[in-house]
Amino acid sequence: MNPWALLGIVLAVGAMVGGAYMQGRKDGENKIQSQQAREETIARAAADSAASAAAAAISAIKVQHRTITQEVQRDVLEKTVYRDSDCRHDADSLRRINAALTGASQPEPAGSGVLP
Repeated sequence: MNPWALLGIVLAVGAMVGGAYMQGRKDGENKIQSQQAREETIARAAADSAASAAAAAISAIKVQHRTITQEVQRDVLEKTVYRDSDCRHDADSLRRINAALTGASQPEPAGSGVLP
């Protein structure tokens, strides 16, 4: 066989392999670009959908103004008396103070008749 023919066949095969390689790279790039474009379209659609849902939810909020009234508990002392640096409390105030100190949710009612 002629060495020039073999060289021509090797060059032709090399050119075909190189062309196939370049075509494969180009097809791969096109595939990646199309995937990215599809993902961007989906992300944009999801963002638009979320924004419209949030806008609809915000527009459905109704502002209501309410006045809350609550009974205020006070002990009004007309005349404060201090003896021996001791402060005197009435029975209800003392129960509330003891309940706050012990961490009880409700003070014990008076008059249970049992001594501790």
